[in-house]
Amino acid sequence: MKRTILPALCVSCALASTALPTYAQADGDSSWMRDAWNTAATHVGDTWRDGDIELYAPLYTWHLPFAYRKELRDSYTTYPGGFGLGKGRYNASGNWEGMYAMGFRDSHGDPSFMIGYGWIPTWELGKSEVRVGVGLTGFLMSRKDYFGGIPFPAALPVASLSYKNLALQAAYVPGGQNNGNVVFIWGKWTFR
Repeated sequence: MKRTILPALCVSCALASTALPTYAQADGDSSWMRDAWNTAATHVGDTWRDGDIELYAPLYTWHLPFAYRKELRDSYTTYPGGFGLGKGRYNASGNWEGMYAMGFRDSHGDPSFMIGYGWIPTWELGKSEVRVGVGLTGFLMSRKDYFGGIPFPAALPVASLSYKNLALQAAYVPGGQNNGNVVFIWGKWTFR
């Protein structure tokens, strides 16, 4: 059953992007809510239609030393494995937007799945085709140790460094002592 989760999430994201404009026109919505919904629907729809296919490869999970005892850090999975697929594009403002689905091993080595949308304002460094950016990603995630595997929503800051089709991206998970305070790093290849 777990093998069907990623394709199902991709299909769900595609179907949701086509249904968004219909919902926003329902009677009784306030003007600002309708405008926000329509803007989001336009961005998701444009990314789905015009975005390039992207391949994600989770690379490393860094549990920050100030928040974890060495014995605990040593027991955690640092190489998450897994993979992901998405569609992404640079919008008219030059900022990257993309939708994705990813599966990997969490800190305890258990399967973890997420589906989300990212927005990263980017800046090109001269004419080098190197881009840097910092933005946000919002997603639904499923982890065995949170809510018994029931998907939950979250949003995290994300940074990106890219050159042509290759990008190195990272999200920071804030937290306290022995929870959160993790940097999750993945590579992304864009097929153009």
